[in-house]
Amino acid sequence: MIENPKVSLFNRKGKLYVQYYVNGRCVQKSLKRDYTKENIKLAKKYVIPEIERKILLGEIQDNRVKPKEFEYYATIYLRQKENLKSYYEYENIVVNQFFPLFKHKKVNEITKGEIKEWIDNRLKEVTPKRLRNILNILIAILDIAVEYEHIQINPAKNIKLPSHVKVREMKPFSEKEVKLLINNAQGQFKCYLAIAFYTGMRPGEIIALTISDINLNEMYINVNKRIRKGETDTPKTKNSIRKVPVFQNLKPYLEELIKKAKKKKTFNLFTTKTGKRYYSSDKLHPQWYALLEKCNIEKRVMYNTRHTFATLAIKRGVPIFNVSQILGHRNTQETLETYAKFINNEHLQLDRNLELFTDNSTDSLSKKA
Repeated sequence: MIENPKVSLFNRKGKLYVQYYVNGRCVQKSLKRDYTKENIKLAKKYVIPEIERKILLGEIQDNRVKPKEFEYYATIYLRQKENLKSYYEYENIVVNQFFPLFKHKKVNEITKGEIKEWIDNRLKEVTPKRLRNILNILIAILDIAVEYEHIQINPAKNIKLPSHVKVREMKPFSEKEVKLLINNAQGQFKCYLAIAFYTGMRPGEIIALTISDINLNEMYINVNKRIRKGETDTPKTKNSIRKVPVFQNLKPYLEELIKKAKKKKTFNLFTTKTGKRYYSSDKLHPQWYALLEKCNIEKRVMYNTRHTFATLAIKRGVPIFNVSQILGHRNTQETLETYAKFINNEHLQLDRNLELFTDNSTDSLSKKA
């Protein structure tokens, strides 16, 4: 049934009000203007036609509609993202981070205070930058409730986040620790660690490797995919699609992986005990933490294998440009900003006999002096 878009104006205590009907309910709103001929004229020219248009299009709804549970709006949001490549990441955030708190909570009962409390707790585990991306998803979901006029204000908006919070300390392993870890690892995981420490590849990139990605004739690994949440897609960034050199120490581990893969008649270098590819690199965490305990090494995240490669490569004199390309960084500035604190004193290792000036005229002047 289409509403009768008749809209009228009236005077209440000297103020101009508008009156119209939605779902049979009379709605009266102040236009926040004095009841004058000039304001009445403007309202008839601009306000009334706009309200009539919105009534006919169904854009004005009955505010008596009861707000629904958070899950309702989250489902609408995810439906809007279904065709995106990053859909599973959105779904993961909604299901694992928002649902435990808000899933069956009425949207009008969600307060800014509890969102802020949740943010403060999450900052202990993730960076402000990452949390801002997560918070933007929550804002978008609650914006749907605002658009439906089920809530007036989005409680997730205008929440300040610190510019920086130290989350995890980057702790590269020493050469002794690297040898200890690789030597004590077993089977396929030993090969995984060798690749991680000798190439700096990300965990998701390593478990996605196939036989065709390894070129032992030209000694490089072709990095062109990763596995995240069971899905194979392109690496983290455009620059992450790259060729990584294979050092001689790594070659035997790759040969072993290829040999075993062919024996299993699979093109995947890393598979589970059931012969399937890994759903996520997180599945390796139990082996990783058990190995750290076995080697009596303090608990550190597995991603430190990447940091270890980067810092040791820089200290071994590998040009920063090359390190940046191997890691798949956007540019050398990103590499320097990430690892600057580990190379601050490298300039003190310079050969003091280095000849900076070899021009003959400079030498002759020195002798005359």
